[in-house]
Amino acid sequence: MPNTMIPIESKDQLNQLMDAEEVLVVYFSSADCNVCHSVLPKIEALLEEVPVKIVKVEATKFVDIAGQHLVFAMPTVLVFQQGKEILRESRFIDFQKIERLMGLLFD
Repeated sequence: MPNTMIPIESKDQLNQLMDAEEVLVVYFSSADCNVCHSVLPKIEALLEEVPVKIVKVEATKFVDIAGQHLVFAMPTVLVFQQGKEILRESRFIDFQKIERLMGLLFD
C-alpha cells in the first residue's frame, strides 16, 4: 500500500507522530525551492512500498520546527527511529543511502 505524504500543521502534530511511530521520515521543503519540487516525487517513489510514515514540513511556514531540528538547507530529509535522528540528507539527497537504510530497518 503506497504511503501518502502527511503535511505537518503544528509542532505538536510532529511531536505526536515522532512519539507514536517506530520509524518516521520527515521531509523539509520550501514552496519556493525548485529542487524540493523535483525531489519530493523521488522520495515518495523510493518509500512507496516501505511501511513508514512520511511527513512534510514547510520550513518557511514552520521556522521553529526547522530550527529545532537544525534544518537550514532545502530540501532536507530526516529519518527518526524511536524519536532519535538516525539519518540526515540535505540539499544533494543521496537516495541510495536512504534506500539502504530502509532495507536495514525493514528487511
